[in-house]
Amino acid sequence: MPARPSIPIIDTPDHHFGAMFLILLTRAPDDDTLRAAARLADNAAVASWALRPDDLATLSVDQYRQLLDYAAAPEVLDLALYLRGDKKRIRTLMDHITREIAEVLSHYSPPNPQA
Repeated sequence: MPARPSIPIIDTPDHHFGAMFLILLTRAPDDDTLRAAARLADNAAVASWALRPDDLATLSVDQYRQLLDYAAAPEVLDLALYLRGDKKRIRTLMDHITREIAEVLSHYSPPNPQA
């Protein structure tokens, strides 16, 4: 019997744990939807990094993802679940990520370039 695919691990900053729990509890996605939503969120984050503003050009994809997770992990997952992980709707999630990052930049200065 083939092994059942595992449920994705969603790395969540501690301050978002409660919100993430409520989103999963409220949306109650099945395993396939949760996997698709997690993939969509990952792909949208990488695509958003590729199109990031010049102010964030010094950030690696991992650093960009950490910033996004710290600032808006629950919102990104919630929208990905609402979109049911549909790859055709990636632009919607990318636009949301761009707005979330712009909100962070409106409150904090961008990182300084490394020498």
